[in-house]
Amino acid sequence: MYRFLLPFFLLLSCVFYAQQLSPSEIDQLQKDKYYQYFQEEKFYEGIEFSQKTIKLSERINYTKGKARGYIYIAGFLHSLGKYNEVLQYLQKAESLASEYEDDPDLLSSLFTLYGKNYHVLGFTEKSNESYDKALAEAFKLKDKKQKQKQLHLIYGSKAVNFGLLKDNDSMYYYVHKAYKISPRVVEATNLTHYFITQKKNEDSAKFYLDKAESLLKKSTETFDYLVFNYMSGCYYKYKGEYSKALAFFENSLEASVKMKRPKNIMKNYKEIAEIYSSQNNVYKANEYLLKYTKLRDSLAENNVIAIQATEKKIINDEKKQNQNSNMKLYYLLGGLFLGVIIIISVLSFSHYTKNKKKDFLLTKNTAAILQQDQQVKELKKKVNESFEEVIQLAKENSPEFWGRFQEVYPDFRVRILAVNPNLKTSELILCAYIYLGFNTKDIAQYTFKAVQTIKNNKYNLRKRLNVPQQEDLILWMRII
Repeated sequence: MYRFLLPFFLLLSCVFYAQQLSPSEIDQLQKDKYYQYFQEEKFYEGIEFSQKTIKLSERINYTKGKARGYIYIAGFLHSLGKYNEVLQYLQKAESLASEYEDDPDLLSSLFTLYGKNYHVLGFTEKSNESYDKALAEAFKLKDKKQKQKQLHLIYGSKAVNFGLLKDNDSMYYYVHKAYKISPRVVEATNLTHYFITQKKNEDSAKFYLDKAESLLKKSTETFDYLVFNYMSGCYYKYKGEYSKALAFFENSLEASVKMKRPKNIMKNYKEIAEIYSSQNNVYKANEYLLKYTKLRDSLAENNVIAIQATEKKIINDEKKQNQNSNMKLYYLLGGLFLGVIIIISVLSFSHYTKNKKKDFLLTKNTAAILQQDQQVKELKKKVNESFEEVIQLAKENSPEFWGRFQEVYPDFRVRILAVNPNLKTSELILCAYIYLGFNTKDIAQYTFKAVQTIKNNKYNLRKRLNVPQQEDLILWMRII
């Protein structure tokens, strides 16, 4: 009865807050609506709904309902790319863990989300640790369907991590385990990627790509459409069929924008830029390279706080783990014979000294993290100012340009000369103009030379650096 009436009550906040539901009714309501909001990609509505269920749980002092609400909010926030807020809600849920130690479903969900958040912030080893904890809890689930679903998710996530760690055997092992539980588009595309990048086996890659296409026909999830098109783009790029690859990457980009997934948007920008570069479409290649660079820098900047907060959590977790270990040790020592009390005292003092040292190091690390945050902000400001200064000196054809450019980009000269140590200063300066994104007409205007002269100089520079004609010179300069 409640299952059919509650969605109506949820639309009326005054009625909603007047309800007093039982724990089982709150559980069912949370689980039903959580998956519904995810499938419909209504993440903000899902957050608002979960906040209401938390208040309902608080009204009857139902801790599990509060914890599940926090975990579900973290899940929605993760889909929105708000990783620092994800960590905050996961910590709220974790602080209540002593109240649901007997609930493997909640614990597995908690550790899985921690794993996903660690993964996206670059803490891959820590991510795998969390997934291992999630696996241990998932194996305890009594509901077979729920158990298989959770194992499928964790195996697939661990496969991605091992791919990042270049452990291809483990990656293949876990993606195959996920695929055997439930053949889905994501796993089929991951296997496609494995055979393209690791085995260079075009036939096997096409086999799994066809599997993914077949599975896509039965799927209603936008994300499946996104990953299928992305991997199709990778496959046809690998074959050298760039027009086909471009169409697939554009479809994947459109789905990424629709789902508001910045990392997928960034990956598609990069692939599209490389496709246009392969087609000698320098204008389009630069357009998408610029989009890729801006989004990459923006994500890096936005993730600074989340990364630092995560580092602090890892430090605190280690501290708690040390404290728990010490408590166990103290209990063990307390059970020994009274005659060895002197030895126990010595050991206790030794551990106390070590802990004081650890606390000092933890405090020092925390201060260093805060200082690093300030340094990042100051460095960003200096970089922006330095970039504008270098651009202005280039436009003025100032004799100070080359010296100031080397100060702002100290490794550029070394990398260029590693390719050809016999480059003249004038050629190095031309490289600097190209690196900064100036086109032939701009360089000619600022250096008071004919356009044809600059074209000839760039042609000679290509030969000196052994850069193929079909490769974009700006892209080449920036990735050497």
